[in-house]
Amino acid sequence: MALSRRSLLLGAGAVVLTACSNSKDQPPAATGPWEFTDDRGVKITRPSRPAALVAQLSSAAALWDLGLRPVGTFGQSKKPDGTASDLAGDVDVTKVTSISETYGEFGLEKFAALKPDLLIAPTYLKTELWYVPKESSAAIAAICPSLGIEHQLHSVDTVIDRYAALAAALGADLKAAPVVKAKEEFDAASKAVTDQATRQKGLKVLFLSGGADGLYFGNPAAFMGLSQLQKLGVGFVVPKVDPAKPTWESVSWELADKYPADVILYDGRNTEPYLTDAAKYPTFARLPAVRAKQVFAFNPETPPSWAQFAPVFSQFATNLGTVRSVTG
Repeated sequence: MALSRRSLLLGAGAVVLTACSNSKDQPPAATGPWEFTDDRGVKITRPSRPAALVAQLSSAAALWDLGLRPVGTFGQSKKPDGTASDLAGDVDVTKVTSISETYGEFGLEKFAALKPDLLIAPTYLKTELWYVPKESSAAIAAICPSLGIEHQLHSVDTVIDRYAALAAALGADLKAAPVVKAKEEFDAASKAVTDQATRQKGLKVLFLSGGADGLYFGNPAAFMGLSQLQKLGVGFVVPKVDPAKPTWESVSWELADKYPADVILYDGRNTEPYLTDAAKYPTFARLPAVRAKQVFAFNPETPPSWAQFAPVFSQFATNLGTVRSVTG
């Protein structure tokens, strides 16, 4: 059975070179053979450095913040109101071609028309390329090779470092002022989280998602942002998950109190159960963290870049400073 978008929780995009280093650490030459080993263990080789890149949107956002620009994207680049999707990060979606907006679909003709040199996408457990239908894989491979970066079961700093290595191989200047500034802000926000977590030692944080079909307790190790918060000292409640499907533990809303927590982070992509439809879920409303108003949104599809996660971690540190233990 195909994995759902909720099961993987990743994003979509595309990228092309715009920046070159003038420092002594020059990127690989634009001419001559190019190679990169991805997180599937696949060695991708090209006769010259790829220039026209197509990537899943969160991959595009990660590379965009490192100085690269897309020729096209695939994945949900816009919200229903026409504004840019949160998954797009700082990608200017008005200036790139969208291959497809729908999970499970891939616009092969649009893709081929861009004459891409390389497709880049996150991988799920080192096997599946996110947003790339299996039935399209052979046709895509006939046009250009694909490259996967693992997003799951890694902390976000590890994922960002992989994109930085890829960006450098593609010719990006990692010493450019915006990149250096973003890294400094990420480091400062990370320290703020650690400092606050140390002050609030013993607090239990729970991540969850939900809807009409039930409640989902998130495994922090499966989400790069939450895994990073764990690494920075935040204490998370860890639900019971199937090792083969390590993302969620699914329960009915009646079991909303299964895991006592002082702080609840809810899936920021689906706010209805916690905001507009809260009255429909009385078991959730009775939770100590909810009564104490220690409930905050968290988007598990935040693109993996220093620029995107710096404000996320800064806000989390601020929120953590406002809470107290309510579980006894």
